[in-house]
Amino acid sequence: MDAEELLAKYTEREDRLADASSPSDVFSRQFGAEMTKWERDLIAGFKTRLTGSKYQFRGFVHHTQDPSTIVLTASPWLLNGEPIYLPEDLAPPPDGALVEIVGRRIASPFHLQRSKKVSEAILAEDVRLMRFDVSSAVTPPMSLRDLSALLFEHVGMAEASKRVFARLFVSSPPYQDSVGGLTTGIQAIASKRQVRRFMSFVRNVLPPALRAKSHASAKIGGLIIRGPRLWRMDVGSVHRSRLEALCINRRDPSGFREVSVGALTKPDTATLPDVPLALASEDFWIETSDPTQLRLPILKSAITYQLMTPKVTSRSIDAGTKHVLGRLETLRESFGLDDSALARGGVLDADAMGRPLSVLRLARSTARASWDEKVSSRDLKTAWNRVLEPALKEFLELSELKRDSERDWGVGSRFDRFNTKVLRAIRKLDPGTRGSLGPTLQEVADEAGVEPHVAAETLARMKDSGVLYEPRPGHYRLV
Repeated sequence: MDAEELLAKYTEREDRLADASSPSDVFSRQFGAEMTKWERDLIAGFKTRLTGSKYQFRGFVHHTQDPSTIVLTASPWLLNGEPIYLPEDLAPPPDGALVEIVGRRIASPFHLQRSKKVSEAILAEDVRLMRFDVSSAVTPPMSLRDLSALLFEHVGMAEASKRVFARLFVSSPPYQDSVGGLTTGIQAIASKRQVRRFMSFVRNVLPPALRAKSHASAKIGGLIIRGPRLWRMDVGSVHRSRLEALCINRRDPSGFREVSVGALTKPDTATLPDVPLALASEDFWIETSDPTQLRLPILKSAITYQLMTPKVTSRSIDAGTKHVLGRLETLRESFGLDDSALARGGVLDADAMGRPLSVLRLARSTARASWDEKVSSRDLKTAWNRVLEPALKEFLELSELKRDSERDWGVGSRFDRFNTKVLRAIRKLDPGTRGSLGPTLQEVADEAGVEPHVAAETLARMKDSGVLYEPRPGHYRLV
């Protein structure tokens, strides 16, 4: 999809998401098309002249190295703004807060104390905290469906998996004392080279500032201000200690409010993320594409999602937890899961009270993408039924196939070169009893949900590799 097609498909009258293709970093964007509509509205109302020497400013607070001087910016995602001097009788407002300040221009005391050069600042006479009304002031960003379609047009993987990765850009708000964000992992059952290409693509869609563990900083006339530690994404090979900090301890050592993770996991780390995924090479491919072409529309949507914090009640969480635990019993019986599956770091990431945090994160992420302010028990149930449970089933089935394959044919055996749908089908249909002829080609194709010629090709390769045999022509059994 080229820039013109992006413009035609994702441009809205209210917020033109794709009328420019730019590799700009989030803090170096140029005014105009590279800004969201809500940022442009804030910029327009940033400064108002009240009288000859008195001004009103509305913006976001950035603390500096001088306790008496702050910098006000029109957007939390900008690092250039107006220095504000606070007299002793005015307490500094919280970092990141939206405030209205009335004052007049003076020579900055911070600069006068350090040099002979005169720099201007605003002497604050009144400071008032403001509430940013998201529902009326912000045009909703792309829906999850549109975000997924834009991101993964050239990626061949299940739609459910695409939606999971699209949710990383939506993220999820913090809950109580747990860091926000959403985490997923791909166990390298598929070709590592292909998965790494995919991870590289996802990582490079975002500008460097939203991938860095340290926050950006800038100098304004000697005043040092830092970018907001609101959200970042970590994609690729993530060290186990960092995964444990984010997925089990629910803390970010870097101090960000939300952290999304897309990790290439190993067997011992595969169940740590909120949503564990397993992909097989026959089911997955990626075409070459330039991720920077998508950077601006994705960036603008990602920072807009951060404005929405869907609320959820304890009553809804309790109802959702009851539903999830009931459905989990089926998984436990099918796959022989023990009690550790209910703990943090298990297939169901639960807190000390047994509440499924992964489901809560998914539900709040979905609410954000739908621009909903509340999460109901129905939303929690849907997050489990449509996202987490199918992903867990797929992950557990493929992991079981991998384990059985290594047991039967040795560690490192490449069962993933076969279509895993066909492999799962024949494992299910072959009774393993003496004297059985095994399923037919059509039965395998029907069970796998693939065309007969696809099943026939896979069965032929499995036969050539010594994985199965034909006790009678047209019937197949595993060795």
